[in-house]
Amino acid sequence: MQKNQAIILVVVVIIILGGIIGWSLTQKSGLPSGEEQIQEEEGPSEIFSISAVVSSVDAANDFLMVKPASQEKEVKVIISENTKLIKLEFPFDPQNPPSEATFTPTQTEIEISDFKQGDNVFIKVKENIAGKSEFDSVDFIHILP
Repeated sequence: MQKNQAIILVVVVIIILGGIIGWSLTQKSGLPSGEEQIQEEEGPSEIFSISAVVSSVDAANDFLMVKPASQEKEVKVIISENTKLIKLEFPFDPQNPPSEATFTPTQTEIEISDFKQGDNVFIKVKENIAGKSEFDSVDFIHILP
């Protein structure tokens, strides 16, 4: 009986030590805690384009205030001389589309003064704008039909 009790005691001690070692290894391995996982899920780490609605236009100072579709706050978009401003238009009446399944929207170059409050826009940038409330590395802005 003594031999069985000794074996059981040794097995229990080994299991407890294994649990302690396993727990300490997971703490040191850098596995994300619950808080770190939540921060990662808040938003992407890189953004190079956004869809938004124009809130206001300041043609004199070359910038637009837009509200991205997925955010509550507005973003200031500074337009440079290299920024392409393009209005996309359907080549037909959207209420009465043609029977063909494919088409190419017409592209018209515009000026900043052609933007209006409420325009839906697609903005493509050259550098990461994640978390920024103002950016100026704009490649192009399309006014969507």
